[in-house]
Amino acid sequence: MADIYLGLLILAGVSAGLFWLGLRLTRKASKAEVTLLTLLTLGSIAVYIVWLRDSVLLAQWLPFSNLIVLGNWFLPACGLLAGIVWHALPGGLFRKSAYVAALGCVGLFAILKPLWGSPPQCYDRWQNAVCLQTSKISCSAACAATALRAVGIDANEQEMAELCLTRNGTLWQGLYRGLKLKTAGTDWDVEVFRGGEQALRDREPGPLILVVGIPRWANVDPIYTTDYGWTRGEMHSALFYQFLDNGNVAMGDPGVDAGREEWSREDLEVLYRGRGIRLIQR
Repeated sequence: MADIYLGLLILAGVSAGLFWLGLRLTRKASKAEVTLLTLLTLGSIAVYIVWLRDSVLLAQWLPFSNLIVLGNWFLPACGLLAGIVWHALPGGLFRKSAYVAALGCVGLFAILKPLWGSPPQCYDRWQNAVCLQTSKISCSAACAATALRAVGIDANEQEMAELCLTRNGTLWQGLYRGLKLKTAGTDWDVEVFRGGEQALRDREPGPLILVVGIPRWANVDPIYTTDYGWTRGEMHSALFYQFLDNGNVAMGDPGVDAGREEWSREDLEVLYRGRGIRLIQR
């Protein structure tokens, strides 16, 4: 967890620096200027939430194992906001500090929430070169172990659940962390990508780890939920290998006993959510 602690330390320093910047910017500012800066900061937070918080761009800008911390900008934003409104807050030093502390707790909560808890208990089961998930929430960890074994790096589900910070599921930033830590010092690195079928064709053969599932309000054939067992709103990790000559797609699924299966192109179109992670040679 040394990378996580370092990330927290870096964010704390950045947040303190932005708090100081906010103080400097508004030391002699008018009420209208403070209001404008506050609105701009809140607008920036909204932009981050909508477009950046879950963007693969973060992995390009911050290609480090502690991306799950460094890519969480709520605390620095709260630091800047606290500095901007400090002079406008009512009361003396104690009351102002209480307001700022409350704002800091909000930012800190956003960072620490994905780290709380413990990984599930997993077991080492494989079938057709696919690591099978042995808990309900470890599909990403199992896929990570499969991808690593495919390039000659030994790994298992339990180890990857711990490194990927699997809690109530696994965030893609956690999966990125686990793969970055396991490939450190090897000939392999980690790429996060977005795109549809062409993005997969450009990267085949796999395995590529894909985010798959059915969004809660998606209009899809009921057969996927009634016969195939997919639950709306629950995302899953699966492995893409290649497009086959028969028109189907070779896939790996840690949640099925055989490990490997074929999907139709329609299945892929319905279930693939347009984001994946793979290992690439440095």
